[in-house]
Amino acid sequence: MFTNIPFFRILIPFVLGIVFSLQFYPQPLNFSFLIIPIGAAFAFRYFKTQSIFLKRAFLICIDVFLFMLAINLVHHADTIRQKNYYGNYIQTDSASYLLATINELPVHNEKFIKCRLEVNEVKTDSGYIKTEGTIFGYFKRSPSDQKLKAGATFIIKTKLLAVNGPQNPYEFNYQNYLYNKHIYHTAFIDKDAYQVIDIPLQLNPVWYFGLKLKDHILQQLKNSALNADAYGICAALLTGYDDEIDKQVVESFSHSGTLHVLSVSGLHTGLIYLVLSFLFDLIDKKKKYKILKFSLITILLWAFALVTGFSAPVLRAVIMFNLLGFGKIFFRSSHHNQVNILLVSAFILLCFDPFFITDVGFLLSYFAVFGLLYFQPKLEANWQPENYFLKKFWQGTTVSFAATIATLPLTLFFFKQFPLWFFICNILVVPASFVILLLAALVVVKMGFVAVFINYLVKGLISFITFFNSAEYGFIDNIDFSFYDAIFLSFFIIIVSLSIQDRSYRLSVACLVLLIWWQLSTLFLSFNTKTEDLLTVYHINKYSTIGVKNKQTTTFNQIDSSDFIYHVKPHITSFNNTRLSIKEFNFVKKGDQQILILNKPNHWPDAALAKISLLVLANNYKLRDKDLENFSALKTIVVDGSNNNFSIKKTEELCRKFDIEIIKTKQQGAYTLNL
Repeated sequence: MFTNIPFFRILIPFVLGIVFSLQFYPQPLNFSFLIIPIGAAFAFRYFKTQSIFLKRAFLICIDVFLFMLAINLVHHADTIRQKNYYGNYIQTDSASYLLATINELPVHNEKFIKCRLEVNEVKTDSGYIKTEGTIFGYFKRSPSDQKLKAGATFIIKTKLLAVNGPQNPYEFNYQNYLYNKHIYHTAFIDKDAYQVIDIPLQLNPVWYFGLKLKDHILQQLKNSALNADAYGICAALLTGYDDEIDKQVVESFSHSGTLHVLSVSGLHTGLIYLVLSFLFDLIDKKKKYKILKFSLITILLWAFALVTGFSAPVLRAVIMFNLLGFGKIFFRSSHHNQVNILLVSAFILLCFDPFFITDVGFLLSYFAVFGLLYFQPKLEANWQPENYFLKKFWQGTTVSFAATIATLPLTLFFFKQFPLWFFICNILVVPASFVILLLAALVVVKMGFVAVFINYLVKGLISFITFFNSAEYGFIDNIDFSFYDAIFLSFFIIIVSLSIQDRSYRLSVACLVLLIWWQLSTLFLSFNTKTEDLLTVYHINKYSTIGVKNKQTTTFNQIDSSDFIYHVKPHITSFNNTRLSIKEFNFVKKGDQQILILNKPNHWPDAALAKISLLVLANNYKLRDKDLENFSALKTIVVDGSNNNFSIKKTEELCRKFDIEIIKTKQQGAYTLNL
């Protein structure tokens, strides 16, 4: 495998170095040490030795070189580790003056305008100091909203806020997500706290041109006859701007297995590549001008990348298609060469920004394309129908299955769901999105009459995928799939594919052993989870949700649907198919543990207060000194996110007076107790 796909061997130590650096944050390594592996490489090539020992020594030296290179690249790409990082010159607990530039198109919400700000300078006691780094600024809506546009530079007085980590078990780590995109703080900016200044453009001119072009395309779409859903989907297909797509539409695409259509990635770049290739082939039927064709397509693909703001998914796809196109011209286009070129593009992008390794889209894109290159030809070879339409249907089906097989460990781990009818949906949705993409391009060039056709097409598309948006027959949800399950499944897919390819008895036995090992470990963990009794006080801002889990059922005192999806559902998924129940309760007893919940003014549940060991306060319940005198066994008080700061402060004073431990979910996150 390493002989035919050398970059697979190269990527192993390189990726390990990136992961090591992201996890342990080592200092950058002295590159003078790299003279050893570099010298060994040249010596090996010069003498062309056949010594196995020297060959292995050479490979080890190269591995060390790639590992160290990755560590240094991570350090260089991580803004927070640089000397001129803006955070080195400010105090996050006080207001600061910043010179900042909007470096992306603003997103307009009901109360705020969200802008990505590049911090150019920070005011200190000695004046303004040049800095680097990016924050999210939330500008309060005002009559001067028109000043907030890409490229505008402001002097801003604001207090920077650190992004909080997850407050509930298994909750999405938004802090880590932003960190991997080099965004470390947010700021809420009042309408009188910023002033536009007239200075030369602070952004890269090419980047700024791309933003203006993107804004022009969006304005052309918005000023056309497109309805809201059609505009949101067309904007996503053409520019990657997906902030105005209805959440229910996004959910339907997700549950039908076609969410990738709404994310500008290899799919859209590939469609554009096919159209351009087709048009050039019409002009150059004898294929005399292959290099000219390749050059023009490359320019146009990079222009598309510019329109999307050089987003990571488009960069991945453009580089990949450039390398594949280059390989087809100058090398034989074999399966191994295509996979190797795919890995070369991954290496280039990880050198550009090693943090791409944490991007779910980056991983899904490469795994999907690998599936298309490796699995799809093998699946398609199982049936060769003569009928043209059957052949196209079979090709589309094998493409869906190949991409799904390759990405299955990732999709189950990250999304905890599986669309049952993904192959049918993709066969219809992908061509439909291609047609919408072409028609949307016509709208941009002021052929507005096609907007009517787009509206009907989008309406039909949404109706089709909504049919599959059903937990009864459309998709499987709440799949308890851990990181270790993803590792097991990945190895299982690899060994199965190799055993079928080589028809190996040993690999088949290894497959069976791996499957048994995986299932036994899963059963053991599932048994422990099922038999665990647990009380959880979740942290939800201005809302109180408490859950009690036993062997069969998890009961909640109350649930808000939107809060449940983001704050509670990830934890429930880990319970391995528990039944949900909503029932108001104020008292929980298990063995010697007795828990009382006070959430209604002046309402005391009927319970023996002297035996209460844990007290939960919600909805700003006012607890007095004489009340605590009745709790002789009380050890801990938990105040959840429904309490305001004043109420929490008063409770803290009481706890200090009576020497009782206090748990504040606002600071400490959700509270869990094994019953």
